[in-house]
Amino acid sequence: MKISVMGIDQSELMSGKALAEMGNEVIYICKDDRRIDNIKRGYFTDSEKEILKNVHKKRSIDFTADLREALEGSSMCFISENNHENSGLFSILANARDVGANMSNHTFIIDRSTLPINRREQIKETVQTELDKRSSTLTFEVISDSSFLRA
Repeated sequence: MKISVMGIDQSELMSGKALAEMGNEVIYICKDDRRIDNIKRGYFTDSEKEILKNVHKKRSIDFTADLREALEGSSMCFISENNHENSGLFSILANARDVGANMSNHTFIIDRSTLPINRREQIKETVQTELDKRSSTLTFEVISDSSFLRA
C-alpha cells in the first residue's frame, strides 16, 4: 500500500518508518525543494540517519516536494500541524486543502494533530470544497486521532 506522510519531523519519520517496516511504500512530503534535494543526496541530520538507516536502503520510502506525485496512488495521507509554526489549525486546514486539490483516488486522511479541538468536520469540509472546485466525485474518509500510529 502506498502511504503519504506530510512532514519530515521526527514524529513523521518514526511513523513512516513503522509503516514501511510493515511492508508499505511510504512517501514523505516536504514543500522545501532544497531540503528534499539534500535528503535525496544523503544529507540527513544525525537523528534522521538513525531513524532511517535501515529502511532507506530497502527503497520502501521516498521523499518529494511534489504533493500531486505523492498522492498519486496513495491510499492514506497523514497530516498534522507544522511544528515550526504557531499556526496550528491554519496549518492543518492548509494541508487538508492541498490534499483535496491534489488527490487522485479514494484516500483516508489521517489527522494526527495534537491540538485540543476536534478538527474532523473542518478537515472534511475543506477537502470537499477543493474537490468541488475540481468538479471531482472522488471520495475520502477523515480519521482524527492524535495517537494514530504514533511511533
